[in-house]
Amino acid sequence: MMTLEMNGRVCELNFGIGFVRALDEKYYLESGSGMRFGNGLELKAPMLLTGDALTLAEFIHMGTAKMGDKRPTLKEIDDFVDSAEDIKKVFSDVVDELKKSNACKIKMENLEAEMQRAEENLRAKAGKQKK
Repeated sequence: MMTLEMNGRVCELNFGIGFVRALDEKYYLESGSGMRFGNGLELKAPMLLTGDALTLAEFIHMGTAKMGDKRPTLKEIDDFVDSAEDIKKVFSDVVDELKKSNACKIKMENLEAEMQRAEENLRAKAGKQKK
């Protein structure tokens, strides 16, 4: 389990099935017949991997849900992200923790592989255009 210190208190982050469920309730695709298919991690993880600070704050907030009434507020999390001395490390730590979570690890591996293939394809196309 990952911890962050905010306002002098230790906050525990849990990226388990409850975290994925909360993402899927907020971010989903809806079929023509009204069926909903959650795709929160698929939509938001690439944004996290590319350094989106709003997504980082959202993941931290959703990851602290098990803290109940001791959970940091969105403002506290925003202030934490805004004032982090090493924001790259915070991103890296959150991504690493997602990769360890049983609820997220397979999708994170697949998303990273897809992003790497997309980058390789872009480089190949850019190389062909230069010729």
